[in-house]
Amino acid sequence: MRRILVAVDGTAASREAARTALEFAERLCHRVTFVHVLPHRVADEPGEAPEFAAFESACEQYAEDLLKEACSDAGPRSWSVTTQVEHGDPATVISTLAAAEDVDLVIVGARTRGTLARALLGSVSGELMSRCPKPVLVVPERSISTETVSALARAASDR
Repeated sequence: MRRILVAVDGTAASREAARTALEFAERLCHRVTFVHVLPHRVADEPGEAPEFAAFESACEQYAEDLLKEACSDAGPRSWSVTTQVEHGDPATVISTLAAAEDVDLVIVGARTRGTLARALLGSVSGELMSRCPKPVLVVPERSISTETVSALARAASDR
C-alpha cells in the first residue's frame, strides 16, 4: 500500500479516522495525506465584501490547525505525512484526490445522525462510498479499538 488519503473535518469521527489511518500506516503504507476541504472561495468574486477575505483567511488557518493536530499523533515514523487544504464540495474533492494513481485507500469519519438530518444535510461518507474510485473505509464516531484496527491491518497485509 503506497498512500492513504484521510479526510479531516474536526469532528470526533474524523479524529478516529486519522488515528485509524496512522495505525494502518505503521504496518502498511509509505505515506498518509490528511486533507481538509473548505467551501468554494467567494472573497475574490466581484462585489463581495472585504470582510469575506478575512473570514476565508481565518477558515484557512483553522484548516491548517486541524491538519497539524492530525499529524501531531504520528510521532516518529518511517513513512511520510503530508497535508492539503482544498476548496469545493468535500465528496467531489476527495474523490478527485483519491483518483491519483498512488492512493490505495480513503479513510473518512462518519457522524451519527438521525434519518431526517441525513436527508437534509447529506453525508460525505455516504457520497464517497458511491462515487470514490478507490476503496473507502468509513470510521464511525464511536472509537474503534486498537485490536480491531490491528486485525484489519494484518488482514490487509496478508493479501
